[in-house]
Amino acid sequence: MFFTGGFLNAVVADASATTAAIAVDGCKKGIVLSGTTLDDVSLSNRQRQKLKRKLKKQQAIKLNGRQKARNIDRSLRLHQFVSTCFRSELNIAENGVGCFIQNAPKVSAHHAILNGVVRVNGIVTTVGSKILECGDLVSLEIDTSSLSISSTEKLISWKGSEYVAKKLEDQRDYGERKGRMSTSIASSLYAADVDFNTISTLPFIQYYRTKLGRLWVPAIHEVAIMKPLPITLRLLKNSKSLEDELRGFGFRPIKESDVHFQLRRNISNGDGDVTQQQQQMKPIDHNIMKEFMSNTWIMDQEQLSTAGRESQLGVFLSESRISGEILQQELNSMMPVSILVSILKKKMVKEQRNDSSSKTCTRPMRFLDLCAAPGSKTCQLITALDTIFSGERDEGKKRCNDFVIIANELNPSRAMQLRQRCFQQSGRRSLSHLLVTNVDGRDFEKVEEGSFDFVICDVPCSGDGTIRRSPELLSKWSTKNAEQNKPVQKGLLKVALERLRPGGICLYSTCSLNPIENDEVVEETLQELNTISNHEYSLLNLEGNSEGKGDSLQILPDASHGGFFVAAIRRKDSSAICDAAKNEMNHDECCVEIVWKKNQSNKTNVAYAASPCTRNLSAHISDRLGPPLSCGVPVMYKAKDEHSPIILQEGCAALNFLDFSATDFGYSVVQLSRSQLCKYVSVNDKSLCIPRKLFTHTNTETTALIIRVNPDIVLTTKTALSLLPAKIIYKQQKQDGTDDDDVACEVEIIARPQILKRSICGN
Repeated sequence: MFFTGGFLNAVVADASATTAAIAVDGCKKGIVLSGTTLDDVSLSNRQRQKLKRKLKKQQAIKLNGRQKARNIDRSLRLHQFVSTCFRSELNIAENGVGCFIQNAPKVSAHHAILNGVVRVNGIVTTVGSKILECGDLVSLEIDTSSLSISSTEKLISWKGSEYVAKKLEDQRDYGERKGRMSTSIASSLYAADVDFNTISTLPFIQYYRTKLGRLWVPAIHEVAIMKPLPITLRLLKNSKSLEDELRGFGFRPIKESDVHFQLRRNISNGDGDVTQQQQQMKPIDHNIMKEFMSNTWIMDQEQLSTAGRESQLGVFLSESRISGEILQQELNSMMPVSILVSILKKKMVKEQRNDSSSKTCTRPMRFLDLCAAPGSKTCQLITALDTIFSGERDEGKKRCNDFVIIANELNPSRAMQLRQRCFQQSGRRSLSHLLVTNVDGRDFEKVEEGSFDFVICDVPCSGDGTIRRSPELLSKWSTKNAEQNKPVQKGLLKVALERLRPGGICLYSTCSLNPIENDEVVEETLQELNTISNHEYSLLNLEGNSEGKGDSLQILPDASHGGFFVAAIRRKDSSAICDAAKNEMNHDECCVEIVWKKNQSNKTNVAYAASPCTRNLSAHISDRLGPPLSCGVPVMYKAKDEHSPIILQEGCAALNFLDFSATDFGYSVVQLSRSQLCKYVSVNDKSLCIPRKLFTHTNTETTALIIRVNPDIVLTTKTALSLLPAKIIYKQQKQDGTDDDDVACEVEIIARPQILKRSICGN
């Protein structure tokens, strides 16, 4: 994605996958239904539409759930692409700002296309159903008034979005009809005072008072679910100025007193039965809590409403998220990755002590997020691994120097949103190690056993732990959803466990409070696998005592968080198998190669940066599950015309650690401190005049340029705060008698406007 000429541009990297012979989304002519075909000219339009619906329903019934996911028409349409890739510019009402309906990007995308602000390959297109091809360039015209760096209460959005949204609200009572037009952060659905006489009659409350027994404290948990969640986030970049901004809005680092997480260990009564009264509550390992609280900040929404800065905070959160500075995430959702990272660090330290003389890793590490959407855990994992492995590289170590993260999602639309959210972590080098797939998680049974070191299995569930986020679900709650989800959850967990390498860890989690979806699924799956399998699986001890029995983490609603469940399951190590795994191929350097992807007309358009391990595993996955949604991160774009210049995309940050002076990748490189960037930026905030002496690598045959922005005036070649894509507009020629230091180049930054704004005014 890049910004130039007032348009935000996104390249279609992978337009479509295989299309089934029978598509659920549409109907083929000539198919007979009850003696009548769609070609029958005697049918009226109304009869024809009714017949289409019947035909579509009949076709869907013939396909079971997994076949349906594999056989839908995955042709990418313009409307879907705009609502996914340009979501942050659609002026959606989130975090207290925005004009369009909250959580409804398709509505804004529809009107943006109708109003002629969307172009495909430079041509205005008002047909949202247009099918896109790989290499197509989709452009969204941005409102120039929202681009001002001094604007702190207005989102950067498409031209005319505010006018269109207000017009729709005036007509047909649009906002009231949808019921989601309010941009207030705190929902009005919550009562100021909790009436215990009223809520005690709800089936949800009665069920958990009985099911959880003394673990359920009405004065704590029932009061908590009737109040809005606080805003919580993780810092992805260490910056004092960013921390000062957060404190200015009322954020503070989280404390141990803010969370009340305790492990739950079942105790048998002698007859094999376990009751809630026979459960021990144990503290969590301090290393896990340390990882959990690291760079985690919290703010009470009531404090924000009294300060009257909702709009400014909403703009700040939106821009900081896009620039890769923060990750908005609920506290309880952070726990699975925190456990994983804590175990990984402990494992790496142990390996280093056992073999301190060796600096080579036995094999690449593989991570799988089986049900990844909407992507908060994947983004958290990307950030953590980037910190861990970049630290290893900076210290001169070559241990575990290549790895791959597979993020999978069944729903095609949610898979695209997952990919886009991961790509927004633009400052992360680990994006070159990312593989996004779009299959049923249970289809990973086709992948050979023992393929992954860590698996996150955050399964679909009833979601009653998120009632604080969606309070309207309280009156609709039923145990039927939990009972219906249980077979799917067991199937996913079984596949996840069987894919573990010896000694591997699986993190099973749900956002449910119900033991039917939590403890019962874990216990029954472990019992089944340990009976029929040659491998042994057991719950991991999260108390910090390796000799203790395994336990699970049940998080009940509290002042700072909602409900959640986590269980860490370990496959027993086998020295014989581990020795064989050591022979797996690894790479001397954590290199990133640029691979151009060809479109249907056999012309190269999009270049991806991907690590060797990612490419190898992508080929393996393609043979068994079909082509992945993406492999690595897009870093460059070239139009279909042979003479068109190469344009860098914001994904070029994946090239952060490369030695540009030693390798020519087809672009120039310049290094600036943030103060220098502010100095050279001109009045229009997009153009710079940079002396040639600051160029660390020059390619005279291209206009593509990477600007490495460092946090200090003392420049380093190992790391950079951020990488900004740019293009050289004009190269000043050296005149006779002119000093080389006086020669300069005029440069236009083509990074996303939010990223440039934060680079200048933010961290």
